[in-house]
Amino acid sequence: MTTGGTSRRFFEGERPPPEPFVEHVLALWTFDVRIPDGESALHTIWPDGCVSISIVANRGVPSAASIIGPRLHALRVPMRSGLVLRGLRLWPDTAASVLGVDPGSIRGLTRPAAELLGVGALSLARRVAGAEDAELDTVWEQWLAPRIAAAALPDPEVRHVVRRLIDSAGTCDIGHAAAEADISMRQLDRRFAAAAGLSPRQFARIRRVRAAIGAIAAGERSLSELARCAQLEPASFAREFRSVAGLAPGALMNQLDQLEHADPRRISAS
Repeated sequence: MTTGGTSRRFFEGERPPPEPFVEHVLALWTFDVRIPDGESALHTIWPDGCVSISIVANRGVPSAASIIGPRLHALRVPMRSGLVLRGLRLWPDTAASVLGVDPGSIRGLTRPAAELLGVGALSLARRVAGAEDAELDTVWEQWLAPRIAAAALPDPEVRHVVRRLIDSAGTCDIGHAAAEADISMRQLDRRFAAAAGLSPRQFARIRRVRAAIGAIAAGERSLSELARCAQLEPASFAREFRSVAGLAPGALMNQLDQLEHADPRRISAS
């Protein structure tokens, strides 16, 4: 799936947020755990450079509510049949203003939502878990509206570079993007890290690998083509992919090819 003819911003199960929230929320998402009844499997949370809220529901009842910090490496968590994951992904530079959470303090971590957001997170989890699909966006809107009304707008220079990196799937020249925003690289490094909990180069690497994962899920099987899109030599691309995703590109391709009926929706971006 593409948006506006640019890079693949949304994966299967993701959707853009309501218009009033587009400067703070990058995506809403829902993922059904589709495995045979009674079985369990590892669910992969692919790095995206963002802070996310994740709520796991079992027959309309929440079983977990978490804040996922910006990650440099994939996280694999056990899931069982019948679970539904619902969540939202913030822009990488809005976690502090929307959630009151320093993204650097939770980098690489998954924390209970109530620990960071207070008891209101439990009420949110119950409402999200119990909502019908048609009601879900309204539930998120009601929770987000007062937070975003009180939130500051993103740092415009940092947001410019964030947008360029997302829209180019991590391949734009960071120095050139900084020059476009009229900010020095030293200032960009400091302000980007404060806003997103990652450096611009770390964020770019994550977005390149994320784009490659999306391409593999969509059927791409050529390592050289994936490397070309990432603007890297094949060997460098393979090392970068393994570092972030935790497995080689070919291993992910083989996993998908071995799935019965090769259902690409089994690969979630959440």
